[in-house]
Amino acid sequence: MNNILTAEHKRVAYFFIDPLLHSFEAANRFYFGILGCNTIKKINTYKTGAGPIQAITDAAELIKNDLYDAVFIFGYDPLLSDTRKYGKDTIKKAMEIFQDFSLIQCYDLLARRLCRETDISDDEFRELADNLFNNYLRTFQNKSVAPPNSSRGKVLRDLGTDLFCLTDCANPNIDFAGGLIVANTRTAEQLNIPEDRRLKVLGSGYSIVQGDPTAINRITGTGNDLFPHLKDAFLRAQAESQIDIIREFQNKNLLLDAYTCYPPIPMALLLVTGFVGNINEIREFLKHHEITVTGGMNIARAAWNNPALNGLIEATEQLIQGHWQYGMVHGNGGIGEAQGITILGNFCGYESS
Repeated sequence: MNNILTAEHKRVAYFFIDPLLHSFEAANRFYFGILGCNTIKKINTYKTGAGPIQAITDAAELIKNDLYDAVFIFGYDPLLSDTRKYGKDTIKKAMEIFQDFSLIQCYDLLARRLCRETDISDDEFRELADNLFNNYLRTFQNKSVAPPNSSRGKVLRDLGTDLFCLTDCANPNIDFAGGLIVANTRTAEQLNIPEDRRLKVLGSGYSIVQGDPTAINRITGTGNDLFPHLKDAFLRAQAESQIDIIREFQNKNLLLDAYTCYPPIPMALLLVTGFVGNINEIREFLKHHEITVTGGMNIARAAWNNPALNGLIEATEQLIQGHWQYGMVHGNGGIGEAQGITILGNFCGYESS
């Protein structure tokens, strides 16, 4: 496809989701070495778990404003191979984004702040975390895949937290590669892609706040205004899509893929978007509704910055198969500072762009 586009002198941009290691040259290695590009006019790289949502938002803008005909969005992170090659200590060091706090300690701080703002106890939080995990596992098993060998509920107190569990790990050792191509209608037709194999980016947005382990409240917000930047990203994406997300979900027209790095993040998504009215409704909601398309990163697995890209790819496949009319994919970056939402829709019946 890349060869066809370049032979036709199409305007192509190349976006890349950075891996954990060697991110400085990773995009060039992928596009020149693996995809076989000869020249690149525009290349962007994205460095957080919200990066795939940022990438598809930026790509949609370039296409909508007729600046480019197609945008490649790919991620390649050989995390398992790199762990074997460089050792676990190198990987662990690369994952420490704050000098005095491990990621797990940051997640614990986030959980405690969310408990405080929603007035739930540690035990209630753990119960909701178990409910979330069971929801992911049910989705994963419905895909006729054997469940992973893991022990739910093993608390990692030796790592400085008593709320983080073994299966909450957001960074599985796995080699991941995947991608999407966003294009205008003329380019899709030249590539002979039938309409029933195309989707439309109906709405996409992201929002970032300044936050760190010493200022968790900037990320979580307050009980009356939780994760305001996540709410902002959702409302902008929904407004652009011109659909009512909650109504379409209730009518079983929309699939949801929440970012499942650690329980406070999917809890926040359900709360601020209005899928539930308050935190006490989450338990019952999870019994009846799947909130991931894959089983989430905890079970379905995608390395480092790629879980939302994995979700976008799987949502695309399921929408093309015709099971739903719309899909909403959530991305989270850092310890919650970056939030993004993308809404996809079946191409047929929408105005071409």
